[in-house]
Amino acid sequence: MRTSVRRALVGFGMAGLLATMTPTAAAAGPAWGDAADTMTAVPAVTHVPREGGSYPFNAADHHRVPVDLAAHGFVEEEFFLTGHANVYTRADGTLAVHRTAVPYTNRILVRHPARAQKASGTVLVDIYNASNGYDIEDMWRRLWTDVLEQGHTYIGVTSKPVNVDALHTFDPQRYAPVSWYDEPLTAACAYTFTAAGDDVPCTETGLVWDILTQVGNAVRDPQAGRQILGGIKPTGVFLIGQSQSGLYLNTYVNHFHNPVTAAHAGQHVFDGYLTAAGNWNERAIRDGEPTGQGAPAASVPVDIDVPWIFVDSESDTALFQREATMPRPLDDQTRVWQVSGTGHTYSMSPVVPDNAELRKAGRPERVFPTVYTPYPMEPAMIAATQALIDNHRSGKELPASKWFQRDAAGALVRDDHGNVLGGLRYGLMELPLAQFLGFARPFDMNGVAHPISKAEFERNWRNRSQYLAQMRAHDNKLRQAGYLTKSGHATFAERAEVVMDRIGVR
Repeated sequence: MRTSVRRALVGFGMAGLLATMTPTAAAAGPAWGDAADTMTAVPAVTHVPREGGSYPFNAADHHRVPVDLAAHGFVEEEFFLTGHANVYTRADGTLAVHRTAVPYTNRILVRHPARAQKASGTVLVDIYNASNGYDIEDMWRRLWTDVLEQGHTYIGVTSKPVNVDALHTFDPQRYAPVSWYDEPLTAACAYTFTAAGDDVPCTETGLVWDILTQVGNAVRDPQAGRQILGGIKPTGVFLIGQSQSGLYLNTYVNHFHNPVTAAHAGQHVFDGYLTAAGNWNERAIRDGEPTGQGAPAASVPVDIDVPWIFVDSESDTALFQREATMPRPLDDQTRVWQVSGTGHTYSMSPVVPDNAELRKAGRPERVFPTVYTPYPMEPAMIAATQALIDNHRSGKELPASKWFQRDAAGALVRDDHGNVLGGLRYGLMELPLAQFLGFARPFDMNGVAHPISKAEFERNWRNRSQYLAQMRAHDNKLRQAGYLTKSGHATFAERAEVVMDRIGVR
């Protein structure tokens, strides 16, 4: 595998020269003048077209099951954003500038309606997950059907140096300008990806906070935004992220939402936030900071003035520290929806990169599970997204928090079928066709279902139609309360049919 040094030094042009500059160390104490500059800056935007055999990593027509975006009236475009970002620190417990004006070039992948008149105006900015060392479109695979149906705009943002490394490997020429380097490049910067670690020498993960802010700035800027959005006027811009990216999002909201809003004289860069399967965890503000990834955040969320929804899966209770999923006081604008029976991820999603793309990026192929739960997480995430949009547009009250039920020792409480009590229990669980578990074994993330017997089904329901009618009645109440959308309602009906097939119900 090519080393980062070779990839960085060949063909970088001006971006490479910028990357070799030694950053300026910040003066002692908070340099909030410098912070305000980078928090309000609009990066330079460069369109990166598809030419010949060169195309973006994560291109929809290279998904495991290719998606023809044009058939849905959508276009997909890639852009490079070039600017300067500060590196921050919380070493003394308060946020301060550690290093100022580090040059960067990052990439975003944008999918939006081809005709501005067809666009909803909602922009979803997804922090690409880096758990496997490449740009994982976790929230695209959760929300893509709704994005296409509603006419939203989706923007994926590269979020970590190890993902930049994967881009360089995927297409060294196309992605040569992309750089998160913050030190002069020397032989010590050599890096080869291994599953054991993703700490790329001579780079700084802490650039991400200003990068995310500047993506929002660019979307809202009249000139840059028109280029990125194809003339669509944004009516709501929301930052979203799942799993490791949920940790990034939590860190951003807790430590940067209020300073960024102040730097913009009270105007919002992001109108709301959705943390999916990330619980109440944070990551370090910068590389080398003592608080590492996965550490629980403060017990009480920061007081913010925009809506923030967490959607937790059942398997998160095994993947994360218990404190991260326990009930806690919440700000008036914050909600937690814990969804019983759901897995942390859905590895069988059709809209993930084909394994040929991962090989090209120098990353391990995806292994598809043989066991996973048919109980979906997507309807809750789609409903949470709609709740954010409705709150922003019309001030509609956010649906109340839903916590898993716990015993005195903090353990999950289960019903007679072994399903978790409390949280969001959709009709498929409230009228249980199976024991739906968020994990088949500790640290498995796809979940598993153990269907009831045909005899048990026949003791409770005459036929499929009666079951579906009762399930629909239960889910109608959740839909009216804002926990389910029309598409989610249909998804659960489809999954109920799948489970009844497994049971052998005619």
